[in-house]
Amino acid sequence: MRVPLLDFRDKLEDCLEARGAQDTTLDRASDMIQWVERIHRCGIRYLARQSDAYRKTDINLVALTSEKENSSFLDCGGQSLAVAGPQALEKAFIQAKKGGMGLSVLSDVSDLIGVGQLVNEAVEKGYACFASFVVNPLSEEGQLLTEIYGHSRGIIGVPGTDETLHIELYGLPVSHDAFIQGISPENIGDLLVSVLSKTESLIPGCTLLCLDLPNLYENISKGLEAGIKAAPARLYNPADLEARNRDIAEEGYDVDEQDWKAVLEMGKLFSPPEGTAEL
Repeated sequence: MRVPLLDFRDKLEDCLEARGAQDTTLDRASDMIQWVERIHRCGIRYLARQSDAYRKTDINLVALTSEKENSSFLDCGGQSLAVAGPQALEKAFIQAKKGGMGLSVLSDVSDLIGVGQLVNEAVEKGYACFASFVVNPLSEEGQLLTEIYGHSRGIIGVPGTDETLHIELYGLPVSHDAFIQGISPENIGDLLVSVLSKTESLIPGCTLLCLDLPNLYENISKGLEAGIKAAPARLYNPADLEARNRDIAEEGYDVDEQDWKAVLEMGKLFSPPEGTAEL
């Protein structure tokens, strides 16, 4: 079924608010679901089938446990990426501004399906961003992600003069094992190899590496485009993404009717009968 863009946003925010999300966390959670729905068409499915999604939003339970060199470590206390992610991203930005590279490592965090939205935000602010995440595949969230998206993934975004580079690795990049320990790459060449190589590791958590090295972005993009040919990954065509955005703006989101009804019901919301006005 097609849901008009404005109606989709309104009902989504009502549902998230009913689950306990408020203020900036509500906006962030909405952005994350919309990003996943726009790129992967499974945001509503995740929300419908993961009853705890975006319910754990106590920012006071997210703690900065340590910092070393250009790395920050956050224990998220089981809370949603919607509250922990912005803090982690800001820490990475600060370190990147200081020395060109900043790394944030998040442990015990939920709703990792939204990691790509953080990468997108970093790119919009002029940073190159390399993210990775792993969810225990035996957990409730992990089983659902395995079915609809993937319980582990690498996501890359690099700003460009004309086009933004967006890549997703189907699986976990080798870089995750080092980043989760706070070990940053020694050079750009090592970084490019490690983010496009797949590992079978299952160390849970999320990593966000941000670069503030605009003079290198063109070479980084060229290196990634060359390396992706041999990687289990997808390079997204900017023209396809633009076409997708136009389709949503004009026709709305095309979602599964049962998933959409489930989201509305969980939020204690019901669509008005066809042909009637909503109060």
